[in-house]
Amino acid sequence: MPPNLPDGLSPHLDALVKRALPDGQFAVADGFAPRPDATAWAAIALFAADQAHPAVTAARTALVATQLADGRVPILPQRPEAAWPTTLALLAWLPDPAFAGPAHKAAAWLASHPGAAWARQDKAVVGHDTSLRGWAWIDGTHSWVEPTSLAMLALAGRAEAPKAALDEAARLLLDRQLPNGGWNYGNTRVFRNILLPIPECTGHALAALGGRADPAAVAASLAYLAGPECAVATPLAAAWRAFGLGAFGLATAEVCANCRVALNRQDRFGPFDTPQLAQLIAAAATAGRFAALLGADHDR
Repeated sequence: MPPNLPDGLSPHLDALVKRALPDGQFAVADGFAPRPDATAWAAIALFAADQAHPAVTAARTALVATQLADGRVPILPQRPEAAWPTTLALLAWLPDPAFAGPAHKAAAWLASHPGAAWARQDKAVVGHDTSLRGWAWIDGTHSWVEPTSLAMLALAGRAEAPKAALDEAARLLLDRQLPNGGWNYGNTRVFRNILLPIPECTGHALAALGGRADPAAVAASLAYLAGPECAVATPLAAAWRAFGLGAFGLATAEVCANCRVALNRQDRFGPFDTPQLAQLIAAAATAGRFAALLGADHDR
């Protein structure tokens, strides 16, 4: 936990806390209904900043109420297949031993529900290796970069997740890396056309690959994320630029300051929604150290 908050972060933490609802859930935005991803990210960010401890516990407890019997946490009760918030709930529960039971159930469900895969075909429309398994947004569908990266971060070192599965997910991310560096949502080539990278997707992948991939294997991606093209003060780009570079010890003062610049842009553009606000706060409060969101350096 950071002993002192970075300058200017307190007002944004106050704004986040004000979105807590009486039952512990967090609204997606001011005046809106709650959602599990908003609740999880709020708990993660407040814990990372060592603030509002009762709200963190209440949010974690509220997430337990949304967990289904098999361990998943769906975005809506009536859409159990849209279970991508399971990973976020797991990340929110991990630092607190009081939630070991829900965390175990979530990790077990996640580990046993990888993305769909099929044999790689010659002359396929897409360029990536479709036989590699990671994790998906929707249960039973193909693996993509962001859900795979977040699942790797949540499952690292967990007994529920075989090392072989995490190693395969790392190979998947490296396979989805674009030829000139960076990642997008998970396609490298479509109809022979090389696609473009996206800052936040690159940050997700690098955060998950920190400690798993040789820096030389992702050097072009690190250069892309550190470069001016990605130095944009938008919520997800700024937050995941810090987390991605931080996983390789490259989250400079400028990179972290950009998170605060992005937070302050709400004065011009209006409030960010809760997941975006919380991710920015988490990145700023930890100086890009994703392991700090979990309460310790998470073993890989």
